Amino acid sequence: MTRLTVTAAAVLTLISGCSANDTPPARPAGVSPAPHGSLHGKIAYSTRGGDIWEMNATGTGRRRITRSGSGTDFDPDFSADGRQIVFRTSRGRYAPDTQGIGLEGIFVVDARSRRERQIQPRTGGLFHAWSPDGRKIAFSGLPRRGGTLDTIHLMNPNGSQVVDLGPQGECATWSPDSSKLMYCSHPGDGNWAVWVMNADGSNRRQLTHPTLSEPAGAHGDYPGAWSPDGTRIVYSSDVNGDRELFLMNADGSDQHRLTRFRGADGAEAWLPDGRIVFAHFHGDESLPHWYLIRADGTQLRSLPQLYGAGDPIDWLP
Repeated sequence: MTRLTVTAAAVLTLISGCSANDTPPARPAGVSPAPHGSLHGKIAYSTRGGDIWEMNATGTGRRRITRSGSGTDFDPDFSADGRQIVFRTSRGRYAPDTQGIGLEGIFVVDARSRRERQIQPRTGGLFHAWSPDGRKIAFSGLPRRGGTLDTIHLMNPNGSQVVDLGPQGECATWSPDSSKLMYCSHPGDGNWAVWVMNADGSNRRQLTHPTLSEPAGAHGDYPGAWSPDGTRIVYSSDVNGDRELFLMNADGSDQHRLTRFRGADGAEAWLPDGRIVFAHFHGDESLPHWYLIRADGTQLRSLPQLYGAGDPIDWLP
């Protein structure tokens, strides 16, 4: 496929200068790869084969961490020290998901020894997230008091002391200081919005208020990542049939659009140097293309070393 050359200035013009009626390009085209010297840390990712791998951010040192066999392992998330990975899997022992929520097994694996243990409650779980301080894992599961809609829970990394925080929701994402959780919820109307609360479940606040689009439960806003200093948030939102990246302050103010491409963009990480890692899907692609972009819309770069990686990934700086 022929690709056009696009400069950083041209990309910024596409992002910030187009009107709502302009037709966005199919995908970022002709984007230069990010220089290896600017990439630091480790990445955990899943493959089409259903296993969890890790590698250096440059693409070197690839190691298979899990062997899923006939199952599927995905959605890896590092512990703060990078020695363990929590992931979701079709393997393990959990009750049938009669509500079709997506409840499955949640395992923790030692990245060195590859020893695994199952940690989620017997009813299963999903959307797990390891706190930056390493003390807790958040996840979505069936309410402890009974019910059919999943709520946000906390548990210790070994699966003990499960606490139901109460709010119905998914996509839990920790603030950098582990004091808050951002999550997505649709309390009754089927329209997903971004919410935030304290890590103990208190002070719940709705940050975005998208317009309801049918069918209910299929549209709205979804959390992406916190900025390294915890003052801003990147999230995704539906725009004329596409899913674009938006930015806002941590209190929900100053909401504005960051990307403008046909397809679906989802933010995975906000790196210490200010760049945002995002996945871009176009059409019926089963695997995304991966990019970096700054919060001001400049320096769009591709990440070819992530070709073949499923969404989501985890990037430990």
